[in-house]
Parts: sequence; structure tokens; C-alpha cells
Amino acid sequence: MTTWGAPDAAADEAEYYRREAMGAFAHEIRTPLTSIRMVMELGRRQAEDGQLLLDSELAEMLGASVDDLQRLADDLQETSRLERSKASISRGPCDLRGAVEAAAALLLPGVELAGDAPAVDGPWDAARLVRAIAGFAESANRMGDGTGAVRLGTSLRGRTMLLCVESGTASAGERKAVQSDAGFAFFRSRQFVLAMGGSLHCERSERYANIVVSLPLDESDA
Repeated sequence: MTTWGAPDAAADEAEYYRREAMGAFAHEIRTPLTSIRMVMELGRRQAEDGQLLLDSELAEMLGASVDDLQRLADDLQETSRLERSKASISRGPCDLRGAVEAAAALLLPGVELAGDAPAVDGPWDAARLVRAIAGFAESANRMGDGTGAVRLGTSLRGRTMLLCVESGTASAGERKAVQSDAGFAFFRSRQFVLAMGGSLHCERSERYANIVVSLPLDESDA
């Protein structure tokens, strides 16, 4: 796997992505924490003697922020367990077309994934592949032009299925590394793909991102 701006050696590459993943996690965990602090402050203003009083709206905001924290913690734990081969992986069969359709339904508001996938079964973990495709689409949008329009392309190379997730228009501009600003979803999705025996190739430049996922079609290769 080769990524613009990332080290070539496998060990160095793994450490590089580990550092960037933690940077993305540290950044994203600030959002729910900030929201929780805000809710607590508003709750104290509504009460007397420094008590914490939450109306239904504040309680809902607090619950949503706690859910976001739990999701991030769960994602980090799952990623770590997969990296250390401590989590089990389903070997399919998984229908690629169904996985792409399910991933499109998971995307954040304002992000759309355009493109069809063939009805091909592979030895992949269906639940994790769905989350990986959705994560790559959102990350490509963040690294690309940010319009929300993400393109999906697929092709067959031997016994490998290639998925291309792309945002923006390629140019002759300076090539950039995939860094923490890709979002933690990228690094989580990358670990899902590696655990399924796949690989990743990423190309990035100004307002352009292209993530190519290689997935084995034979269980023996996974």
C-alpha cells in the first residue's frame, strides 16, 4: 500500500497512521466534550445554589453528546483490537452492491455517494465493509472539495475487487499526505479493510481525494 506523503516501510507506515489516527481521535472527542460542558453550564444557570437543572432540550443534548463519546470510544477500542488481531472477522459472504447501498444510507446529512456496484459476493465482513465504505465517503469529502458529492467506482482486477471513492477533481497541484484531518472514520475504515485482507491506496492534492480499496475475492487471500 502506498500513500502520498506516507512512509514506504510497512512498520513506519503503520506507526504513521497510528499517530494520525490518535490525532484525529483527540480532535473529534473535543466536540462532544465541549457540548457537555455547555449543557452543564446552561443547567447551572437555570438552577439555584449551583444545582444542575436540565430541561428536556438540555437533557436531549447531553444524551446525544454522551452517545457520541461512547461511539468514539467503541470505535477506538474496535480499531485497536483489530490491529492486534484480538477481534473476530466474518468471512462473508457479503454482497458488494448491498453493502454500498447500506453505506449510502449511513452517510452524514449533506454527503451523497453516487455510483453503482456489481452484485458480487466476497469473503468480507458485511457490517464492517458497510461502515468502511461510509467512512471513506465522508473522509474523501473532507479531504476533497467538500461539496458532499462523492463518486464511487468499481472494477475487477484478477481476483481482487477495487472500489474507488473520489471527491473533487485531480490536478497537477502538490501532492498531500493523508493526515488526521481526514477524520477518525478514515483510520477506523482503513483498519477494517486491513483486517479483511485488503489494502488501500490514497491520492490527495488540493481539494481532491481518491481512496482506492482492494478487497480479495478469495477467502484464502483474506
